[in-house]
Parts: sequence; C-alpha cells; structure tokens
Amino acid sequence: MALALILVLLAVAAACGDDAVTDPRRATSCGGLVEAGRATAEAVLDVLGDRTVADLEAVGDGRPFTEIEHILQAEAFTERANALGCGAAELTRLACTAYQGLSNQARGEAAREFLAPYFVACD
Repeated sequence: MALALILVLLAVAAACGDDAVTDPRRATSCGGLVEAGRATAEAVLDVLGDRTVADLEAVGDGRPFTEIEHILQAEAFTERANALGCGAAELTRLACTAYQGLSNQARGEAAREFLAPYFVACD
C-alpha cells in the first residue's frame, strides 16, 4: 500500500508549472508534488533498466526495491503531501494523467513491477 501511495505521489509529476520541480520538499502545490514524482519515477526506471525482480532480490537480500529506496524519498513525499493537503483521490487523478506514456520507459520486468500499482489505481 505504501508503494502504491508513493507511486501515486510520483505520478502526479507531469502537472503544470513553469519551473520543473524535482524535489518534493520544494513543491508548492499538489501538481508540483506530482511533477517531482514524475522526475523521481523516471530516475527509478533508469536505475531499474532491463533487470528482473530476481536480479534485484539477489542484491537486496530478498527485497527487490532496496536499491531504489533512497531515490523514492517516500518520507519527503508523504510529509509534503500532508503539508499541502493533497488527498489520495486528487493525487490519484493527477497521477493517472501524469504517468501516461511512462510505461514506455519501463524496459524490464522490475520496472514494470514498480509501475504496477499505478496501473491498478488508474484502471
């Protein structure tokens, strides 16, 4: 569930704004928070590349996404969402728009697994 919320927060990243926000702590709106999320999701997909979940579990002691936890900044996204009053429904709505096309950047099994909660939320 926490990964799904993080993905929702990450997804809202393609929202409007002149200056791209890449750090969730600098977001001044829910849309800006989503913008930071999109940048974070793209960075995660770059790290995951073509690897499989088994590849990641081998280096993460059975936890496949250990390697990307520092990139996700889960606590920063959650704190900022709370501070801005961004509700889960609003973030999900924005995320479903913002993540369109992001699946094309998911090259491997691990990347598709990372994005899976987003796809479930937007169905």
